[in-house]
Amino acid sequence: MITGTHYSLAGNPQEAMKFLNKAISKGKPKFIQTDAGVFYPKAFKKMFYSNKIKGLTIEHKIQNYQRTHIHNYRIETVFMKIKDRVDDFRGLKALWSAPIIMTALVIQHNFIEAHTTLEEVPCNHAGQELELGDNRWLGLIKLSALAQI
Repeated sequence: MITGTHYSLAGNPQEAMKFLNKAISKGKPKFIQTDAGVFYPKAFKKMFYSNKIKGLTIEHKIQNYQRTHIHNYRIETVFMKIKDRVDDFRGLKALWSAPIIMTALVIQHNFIEAHTTLEEVPCNHAGQELELGDNRWLGLIKLSALAQI
């Protein structure tokens, strides 16, 4: 499941730290996986200098094909969906729309579509068995409406 996203035009340690903060805001993960951006290790060291948050060790997994010979297919499929959607729109007309599009695609990835490799919806794979029915978007909307009451 994707737990944090951050859209930025700049690749630097400050922007990477914003992303890492979002990734841990919903709970303490066992690991955070990133691409091989040179700014991630610097940001990771600044944020997790002892590599522990309240006794929980967080591992930084770097997916760099040249070094590890492992492709980052799971996250790259989501990035490709974002790129395809932005191309359909002929680019983003305003920067404020990027987080909205990313949030919708993350919801679709986490709760709606079965992952091609896992052959199940990521939320189910993570142990969140939601009874959403055949129309998963409608089921998610109904479930969110019940949570508002």
